[in-house]
Amino acid sequence: MKMLRGFDRSVAITLLALSPLVASGLAAAEPTGPQHAIAMYGDVKYPADFTHFDYVDPDAPKGGTLALSGSGTFDSLNPFILRGTPAAGLTLMFETLMTPSLDEPFTYYGLVAESVETPEDRSWVKFTLNPKARWRDGQPITADDVVFSFDTLVNKGHPQYRSYYANVVKAEKTGEREVTFTFDGAMNRELPLIMGQLPVLPKHYYEGRDFAKTSLEPPVGSGPYKIKSFEPGRSIVYERAPDYWGADLPVNRGRY
Repeated sequence: MKMLRGFDRSVAITLLALSPLVASGLAAAEPTGPQHAIAMYGDVKYPADFTHFDYVDPDAPKGGTLALSGSGTFDSLNPFILRGTPAAGLTLMFETLMTPSLDEPFTYYGLVAESVETPEDRSWVKFTLNPKARWRDGQPITADDVVFSFDTLVNKGHPQYRSYYANVVKAEKTGEREVTFTFDGAMNRELPLIMGQLPVLPKHYYEGRDFAKTSLEPPVGSGPYKIKSFEPGRSIVYERAPDYWGADLPVNRGRY
């Protein structure tokens, strides 16, 4: 498994040596129908009505300034393409369909997506978007945005995306807030989780812009931070977005 440019694989990889009997037993316990979370095998730790992850303080104080150092330079604010050198921290501006729990292996909970559904053979995965999800400019995050994100990253993004999503046959809007990804039958149990890592991009913003070119125009994201100021090649400052739509989500409490 690799860390992809454009978002952080912030989950510890645990290699499990499972006998076929144990593996099949865990798979048999997997819930069916739309769920708030998905695990590689078996059930998840946190129930649908959980309020926050156990490893965070939901009442953690907010405020202050954190200064971090970085090596090298940057000449782009687009972290999803091969060209240019992107500034550090840009992933704070973007979100994925789901987000990992850091105290259980191979488990993801809804972020932009409020639920996930996949059959026992994991030949496809369906995400239903949170109706509250919004871009920084106030527009809702739509199923069209998700399909656009997948198609754009595969066709115009860094070549790693084409390789990473090689087993995905198609992405399609299957409902007002639903997107379904169909797989090629490789029987890879991790594929639904991999699609949960998909960075979601605003279709309306990139229409009329060349996604494959480097740019120093601050992009429109949906994440908890926005760019306050920057000096190309020298520094970039992010500030907490006071109107962040997902501030009260259980996966975010105590974190942003």
